[in-house]
Amino acid sequence: MTSKSKNELMATGKVTSLSINGKPSRWYVTFTLDGPYTDSHSGLVRKLSDHDGVYTKTSHMKKGAKVFNWRSWTALSLEEIEEIESSLKLKIPQGCLLENIVISGIPNFSKLKPTTRLVFQSNDNFLKDNRAVLAVWEEYGPCGTVGKRLEEHHKKPGLKTDFIAAAQNKRGLMGIVLYAGIIAIGDSVLVYPPVE
Repeated sequence: MTSKSKNELMATGKVTSLSINGKPSRWYVTFTLDGPYTDSHSGLVRKLSDHDGVYTKTSHMKKGAKVFNWRSWTALSLEEIEEIESSLKLKIPQGCLLENIVISGIPNFSKLKPTTRLVFQSNDNFLKDNRAVLAVWEEYGPCGTVGKRLEEHHKKPGLKTDFIAAAQNKRGLMGIVLYAGIIAIGDSVLVYPPVE
């Protein structure tokens, strides 16, 4: 009896946009081991926040405690963004959701499991050996912070609540950088399964 390799390629996608601190980036972003260079969420450690309720409820850790930064990057699916836009009947501007990367072509992107690896590849010979590898930590739930940003952008009261409802299971992923390097618009994204 033969079994599939535990390291078999699961899917291939493509980088469609990059943002730092809510602002669209040039054609590439440098990812250090701390996260996207100059992004406010980068760093080896961070403080627990309101987003971390599950961790504070299941341990002695309290809001404000310093912990390892498992949210050094965030990524969204272009197709899932389009589903949210369709539900809300409005456009979501690039960077408004504080994402670092938008990727197309990966089914059920927000449901990729922890330790799934995203390996970035370029056809550019100059850059091909300096590509980042990211690891998924967990699904990134919709939050009031980005909902409020969207509400203010569209000047539409109540949009924050509508966004949170529409973005359930479609808010993308967060994780850590396994290998520092460059990610560029147009890069291929190779998705490898969780480590077992």
